[in-house]
Amino acid sequence: MKRYILMAAFATFTATSTLAQEELKINVTGRALFDAATYTQNDAAKTQDGEMNEGISVRDIRVGVKATYGKWSFRGDVSYTNNEVSLKDTYLQYNFQENNFLRAGHYTVPFGLSSSYSSAKKEYMDEPEANIFQPGRRIGLMHTIYNNPLWFQYGLFADNSALTKSTNKSGPQGYSLAGRFVWRPIMNDEYGFHVGFSGMHVKAESNNGAHSHIAYTKRYLTAVDKTTATAIDITDARWENKFTAEFQGIYHNFQLSSQYYWSHIARDAGNTYNTDGFYVSARGIIINPADYSYNFGGSGVNNPYNKNLELALGYGYLDLHDAKAITNSYIDGMQNAGRMSDLTAGLSLFWNKYVTFRVNYHYIHVHNNALEAKNVNVIQARIQYIF
Repeated sequence: MKRYILMAAFATFTATSTLAQEELKINVTGRALFDAATYTQNDAAKTQDGEMNEGISVRDIRVGVKATYGKWSFRGDVSYTNNEVSLKDTYLQYNFQENNFLRAGHYTVPFGLSSSYSSAKKEYMDEPEANIFQPGRRIGLMHTIYNNPLWFQYGLFADNSALTKSTNKSGPQGYSLAGRFVWRPIMNDEYGFHVGFSGMHVKAESNNGAHSHIAYTKRYLTAVDKTTATAIDITDARWENKFTAEFQGIYHNFQLSSQYYWSHIARDAGNTYNTDGFYVSARGIIINPADYSYNFGGSGVNNPYNKNLELALGYGYLDLHDAKAITNSYIDGMQNAGRMSDLTAGLSLFWNKYVTFRVNYHYIHVHNNALEAKNVNVIQARIQYIF
């Protein structure tokens, strides 16, 4: 009798466990980011760009849902910015194990350190100029696998037009193959570092069915006034190969990160276009010190959240000016190609796990082609709430 009772109890426990594992769990998520900014420009910037306007903007209001059912999970986010609604992370994921999963949908392409952080958790209010090479979100299929020292993410992705246009209007779609590899020889709860490498092959996107193009546009590190600082549009592109090397280290309440990018664009008639850029950033908790924590699942760093004040200092550089290409095979899309650099200082108050206050200052220098150099000062502030 005891044996039958034990068998029945075990069967009940097993069935209960199975049901618990397959329980549907749904969470609502969201965020709100509000920015204010003011600007000063030299005469060259005013002449070439016009007067930049100070003001306030809604950087991002986002609402989403996360759902899990056994080994399956789903995430869907939509964003409201500048009176427009756009699709953000929306994907279905299957977890073979916690550290081994397959994802299909619309999400950030694994390329560089920036792909580890959401917009609300980056070091500064706006991306360093060299992060222009990070492709953002695409529709695709991606695999992630990692253990303590190694982390690898790779996938196949469609181009931008797949989300907004049918192929009879966009012309032939491009595609991308991308992967990011991270090695963490030393990493624990108090200190450590990682080095990483990313590569990406891009078949050029269709330009209204007439040509293929690869374009890069960078504004003045602010989203209140979105004036373009420098840009290229290679309208005779065939494909692009780009690479990035990254470093990230933490030591208690101090973090150092750096990244270098390089891009090679193959064009019609055997022509090429080469660009590169880099940035370096250091930050630390200076009031109410607390340790940063490493995120092993995403290969990024988590901020503290108990009234901690952070000071961040950074320098960035972007070179979109390929002198040889501009001299030998000039096209209209090269007319605004230039070099851009910035010095940045930022303060962030992590009030709690939901609320953060930020202030950033940027000194930005831009020299486009043979035009006079532009200098712009940006002071901006943000209030953000995440749940």
